[in-house]
Amino acid sequence: MTYATGQAWSLKNIDEPDARIVIGRIEPAAQLDGQTVIHCTIFGAVIADTGDGKGPGPLTFGHIPFTEAAFAASVDTLLESKAATAEAFEEGYYQWAEALGGAFSGTVAATLADVIQGARD
Repeated sequence: MTYATGQAWSLKNIDEPDARIVIGRIEPAAQLDGQTVIHCTIFGAVIADTGDGKGPGPLTFGHIPFTEAAFAASVDTLLESKAATAEAFEEGYYQWAEALGGAFSGTVAATLADVIQGARD
């Protein structure tokens, strides 16, 4: 499969019907031995109460990097080709680049489950 910036995909193994992942950048990462990293925004895959008094609502993950293999194992249907990432995407990407960050190698569903569990601990 060929992936491109701006593509929005539905996600496998996510119960939320409006969940989608949008590609913001695709690049090889020298710090990951040249593996291709797909930088994304995830919309609506997790419904949580953020404590803001509004009750449960969809969370947005502004920037989250995945290996190409993890991304491929996580997406289902191409929904759109010119989707926008979250406003926080660029800031998150630049923080990642400055820190020579890694990329998640597990599926999106497994990664989000780990992130949510970590937040509860």
